[in-house]
Amino acid sequence: MKVKVRIAPSPTGFLHIGTAQSALYNWLFARKNGGEFHLRIEDTDKERSTKEYEQSILDALEWLGLKLDGEVVRQSGRMDKYRAELEKLLSIGKAFYCHHTKEQLEAERKLQEEGKLPPRHICTHKIAPEGKRPGGIIRLDIEGKIGFTSFPDIIRGDISFATHLLGDFSIAKSLDDPLYNFAVVIDDADMEITHVIRGEDHISNTPKQLLIYEALGKTPPQFAHLPLILAPDRSKLSKRHGAVAVVDYKKDYLPEAIINFLGSMSFTFSKEILTKEEMMGEFELAKVHKSGAVFDIKKLNWINSQYTKNLSAEASRTVTGKSEIPDAAVPLIMQRLEKLSDINDFEYFWKRPQYLKELLIKNYSSQDVKKSLQTTKDALEKFGFDKTKAELRGELDRLSEKVGDKGLVYWPLRVALTGKEKSPDPVDVMSGLLVSNDKTGQIEILQRIEDAIKKLK
Repeated sequence: MKVKVRIAPSPTGFLHIGTAQSALYNWLFARKNGGEFHLRIEDTDKERSTKEYEQSILDALEWLGLKLDGEVVRQSGRMDKYRAELEKLLSIGKAFYCHHTKEQLEAERKLQEEGKLPPRHICTHKIAPEGKRPGGIIRLDIEGKIGFTSFPDIIRGDISFATHLLGDFSIAKSLDDPLYNFAVVIDDADMEITHVIRGEDHISNTPKQLLIYEALGKTPPQFAHLPLILAPDRSKLSKRHGAVAVVDYKKDYLPEAIINFLGSMSFTFSKEILTKEEMMGEFELAKVHKSGAVFDIKKLNWINSQYTKNLSAEASRTVTGKSEIPDAAVPLIMQRLEKLSDINDFEYFWKRPQYLKELLIKNYSSQDVKKSLQTTKDALEKFGFDKTKAELRGELDRLSEKVGDKGLVYWPLRVALTGKEKSPDPVDVMSGLLVSNDKTGQIEILQRIEDAIKKLK
């Protein structure tokens, strides 16, 4: 049977970074096994579901390079199917209308909570009182079922639940309002899903779904439950820890870096930097980690830096949105860039810096700095800029010996060129400002030094 997998997000928000990891692992498994990767939109929450969120999910998957197979399935277009299957279960006595009132059910819940008992409902009102029409909550009838509901999890091994502890659980609020566990079974069966690969928070849903499969006489898929992505405090990653939506990462990271990071969080590959195609060759569900992985932003930044440093000048301008980056400055910038938004820290390569004269002075006197800058300017004009970086640095080092203080030469020159306290070496900055076969860069360097001198007058 052809491998078919799916992800099934609700369009009530942007694609969560954890769902993105599930999508990646589903994609890797499908592609390695010559199968199909599908998307189902679970949009039965009419109040919170929006087309805008649905489109954002599609856009995020496309940005990550996770190509879908076939048309998108939407639960909102399948209500007749759910109703037909509910009517079937009711007609053969495997489901029933529960006639307990809300007050009775709440009282039962409180008693179980106080007695520290598992929450369940064994219904004694399966038959409507005389004169009352059927209606209300629909439950699956598990009367007489004993033992355990078990399944082999590809990642975690055999998992079992005591069936009687599940009770007569609800599968729909009405014929036209199916609940999650029922709808997902009908959908996966109709879509011929062979493997359900999802987060471990769904483990507790699996025995209920298996009992629904059994009641409907349908063959269940194989299950594999992925570890959750954890926050630094090892709790489940949520908005209180910062950005959790894929869209929040688009301004700072390359999609290849996000894919590399998410893939490596819960699986040990042969190397740290690899494409999703390389991941596909090594990926095995059985080798996915069982324990959750902490979302390490420092690791993500490092991975992103490994990708940005290899970008061409044209690609660098495209991903950063900065068409002004000079060719000569691209290697210098991209070697140091971790997040794409950090490009603003290097705007002195295409924009004259603004800063206070106090930054120039540091621990020196105003007159000493002014004299040093003038000496440096004169030396550079005389020495010329058609030299290698090593030759320029050698000239500045000779000047430092003459002045008697290397810091007094290098510090004010750094500030004059960048306007920043922390920046690359001034010789590196000058090389980034110089433009081949054009004196624009030379003029700009000398003008910035002159502007610094004027600040000290």
